[in-house]
Amino acid sequence: MNSTGRRNIPLSNNLKPFGYTIVALCVLFLGQTTYGQTGTGILKGKVVDSKTKEGIPGVMVTIIGTYHGAQTDIDGNYIIKEIKPEDYSIRFKFLGYAEKMFNGIRITTGEKVLDVAMDEGENQLNTVEVVGGNSLVNLESSKSETKVSGEEIKEMNSRDIKDVVGTLNGVSQDPDGIRIRGGRVYETQYVVEGLSAQDPLSGTGFGVNVAANAIESVSAITGGVDAEYGNGTSGVISSTIKEGGDKFFINGSWQRDNLGITHSPTSWNTDIINLSLGTPIPFTHKKVTLFTSVSGFASDDYYGIKADQLHSSLFQNSTFWAPRQDQTWSQTLKLAWQIADGHKLTLTNIHSLQISQDTRALQIVGENQVVTPGLQYLFSQEPDNATTYTSQDNLTAMTYTGVLNKHLNMTATVGRLFSQLRADANGQPFRDPSANKVYDPASIVKDPVTLFNPHDSFVYVNPSSGLYNNNGITTTWHDHYVEEYTVKVKFNYVPNNPYHYFTFGLEHKEDEYQWIDVTSPWIGAPIIVNSTLTTPSTSVGATNDIWHVKPAEGGIYAQDAISYKGILATVALRYNYWAEGTYIDDAINNPAFPILDATRKSYLANTTEILGRRWKSRLLPKLRVSFPVTENNVLYFNYGHSMQLPHPRFVYAGLNPVYQDQGYLSNLGNPDLNPEVTVSYELGLKSQINKDLAFSLVAFYNDKFDYIVAKTAEVKDQTGHYVEKTFYINQDYAEIKGIELSIIKRIGKHLRANFNASYQIATGKSNSALESQLQIVENGFVSTSSETYLAWDRPWNLKFQLIYIIDSNMVRHKFKFMKNVHFFLSSSYQSGIRYTPYQATGTDPFGRVIYEEIQSKPYADIGTPWLNTDLKISKDFRFGKQSYISLSIEVRNLFNNQNAQVIDPVTGRAYQYGDPLPYTQRDPKFPNPQDSGAPPDDPSRFGAPRQILFGLKFNF
Repeated sequence: MNSTGRRNIPLSNNLKPFGYTIVALCVLFLGQTTYGQTGTGILKGKVVDSKTKEGIPGVMVTIIGTYHGAQTDIDGNYIIKEIKPEDYSIRFKFLGYAEKMFNGIRITTGEKVLDVAMDEGENQLNTVEVVGGNSLVNLESSKSETKVSGEEIKEMNSRDIKDVVGTLNGVSQDPDGIRIRGGRVYETQYVVEGLSAQDPLSGTGFGVNVAANAIESVSAITGGVDAEYGNGTSGVISSTIKEGGDKFFINGSWQRDNLGITHSPTSWNTDIINLSLGTPIPFTHKKVTLFTSVSGFASDDYYGIKADQLHSSLFQNSTFWAPRQDQTWSQTLKLAWQIADGHKLTLTNIHSLQISQDTRALQIVGENQVVTPGLQYLFSQEPDNATTYTSQDNLTAMTYTGVLNKHLNMTATVGRLFSQLRADANGQPFRDPSANKVYDPASIVKDPVTLFNPHDSFVYVNPSSGLYNNNGITTTWHDHYVEEYTVKVKFNYVPNNPYHYFTFGLEHKEDEYQWIDVTSPWIGAPIIVNSTLTTPSTSVGATNDIWHVKPAEGGIYAQDAISYKGILATVALRYNYWAEGTYIDDAINNPAFPILDATRKSYLANTTEILGRRWKSRLLPKLRVSFPVTENNVLYFNYGHSMQLPHPRFVYAGLNPVYQDQGYLSNLGNPDLNPEVTVSYELGLKSQINKDLAFSLVAFYNDKFDYIVAKTAEVKDQTGHYVEKTFYINQDYAEIKGIELSIIKRIGKHLRANFNASYQIATGKSNSALESQLQIVENGFVSTSSETYLAWDRPWNLKFQLIYIIDSNMVRHKFKFMKNVHFFLSSSYQSGIRYTPYQATGTDPFGRVIYEEIQSKPYADIGTPWLNTDLKISKDFRFGKQSYISLSIEVRNLFNNQNAQVIDPVTGRAYQYGDPLPYTQRDPKFPNPQDSGAPPDDPSRFGAPRQILFGLKFNF
């Protein structure tokens, strides 16, 4: 144990089984790729200037994934000998010229001639021209990164960026959000156009919703993250937005799950609409282009529970914006100006709006993070009184990219992010001017009251349905907003020495956060009994947390990518800094703020005052190394530190001396918290077996520490008395280790198939700050004797995707109707949700078996696995090279698998009538006057059933 109570974990013991697996599979695959091949080949040719046709001396010619390379002589000639016959990618690179990459070059025994013409110009720095299509795996990158292009997204059944990312290796999609390699949902850094697009207060890991039709490309970096990215401990999701081209285009689509003929169990009133337009701006000589898109999704969901109308207090006319139970709107605009060769300016704006009653729209970090869906089942009989969540996000980014000279280019971005989330009682006021009735649904007894066993000596009131059906309203009222201004500058520098590629830059953010979280807001309202009572109450709800702060954060980084004879090494260092803001700086020196004396001292000792604010900082080193083990087979290793600033509520909660929550054990922030930190290790292999077949295999280990723990502490209140509060410190930790395999197969432009498989184990001390507090209450400390499985740990995740396009060259005359038919098939298998098992301990007087939790086995068992298959078939009717109309049918959950989202811990599956239940839960087979809680037949206990969507799409 170290001084924080955290176990020191020997890395070698944890990586041994994964290392053995890597070695075994390397031997297997490498043996298969070398068997039966004899002799060597020669690659030679001449490199010339595309304009003068004169030879270029000194061009670096590299066969990617090998140690082979050469430089052109004074006449531009080169020759590389003793090359093993295979398919290769060949790179030609020379300072001041556009780099050229030839993919799929086949070397056989004998000579292969490859002559190249290169384009000169200072504006060519960092420009790569790819010939022969993209390679299936990037042998030069030692990152674990998966990229998806807009063309691939177009063939998929994804409607937004979360759907796209959920298909990638190392990423899982749970009811509470996206997880990368077993991390918590908020640990992902979400970037759009180079800027953070994440709402840092919502706890979901996402913010601005980007529709699929607006995405140019998206990538998920799950390991070996560059120093450019500074705040996220699981990985990075990055996307770029499409641009308008030099020709006008317009396209759109409409999908619907009911054609209006009959009611069908495979539809729940869903419409998905997309419209995009791209064009050069007139009178600008095609130097300025415009891309814009709008998208809308509206559905009543599959639960069969629908409010008469959703209302949001953020909008006067929410009927238009919320026609269904769940809706998402998104608008994107991008202007691009090619100022001159090598100089470009873009302006991007994305606005998204989501209105629903899904509680997962707001996840209060630090509360229990158990994986459950967001249906408010208790309000299922009166959904008009449930909580409605409205989230609106707006991101604006202006980016300049320019080649300054043949050695240096830069990218500079300034941007603004605004995010707001409102949760209220379906648009009802914060509280009525007079509170003369009971609002809390759990406190209202509904007439008529009937008796249980009325002739016995003990008479009980019969239990209710367990659902709220008494006109009570939700106790939740929440509003927060984030306004974030960012300046980001990045430089790439290539010296005369061709073996180095330097990247350095900085990023700075000025933030403004407002957080208002109130439970039962009607408590403390002016209670006007008669005209003589005129003094209103000043309290705000039963509990509250209210603060308005202006923190700042940023980072400076430098990175050197070293390349020498096939060996690639990237060494990087990032220096992150942050300030909690003058709100905290002033509070530390003001005894009216309820801050512990020890915290005041440690904050002053651990921060440095610069320009009127106190700052903290942390260094984050990173190292990546890769080298060929045989031709087209590259072994790589990654080591890196990353950090996640604590959620602001852990810092600012309860410090406001005006709005003080006087409740017992109410929350109290800690201004001296440190960030949560991950130290990650990776060992991997990438193999390009041939131009149409590739695989990668990686073992990873993520050591996470300084998670937030909640404990109690006494602090002096405004009256001078000491009261007990819930206080936060850094103490908890977790570890995640696993293996990922990816296989990609391509047949020309017609077929692409991906298979991804991962196995991982996530363990730790607790699932949330609240759970750690319960451990302290029960044991007096957070147990450090052993780790337990984390609630969201789902070991197996297997995914298969197939995209198949039939063109005119593939069909005979009698099968011409199959021309321009597109198939998309996606299938997945995922381990079920973890749960703590129960066991029988006796029988009650009514004959019901008593099942109680096995407390020594927290989250030890896994529920029934998830199986899902999606199929999409479309047929294009073409009117030229680019114009077409397409009809489609899409079936989600093709085999109608019932995937358990809420586990009955007695059976390990979703509840079905007749199943035994924990004794604390209502059992329909044994009605009991002491029953409480909701009945077990919550429709969200199963994932979405089969859904059939019919579509129309056009492109002109």
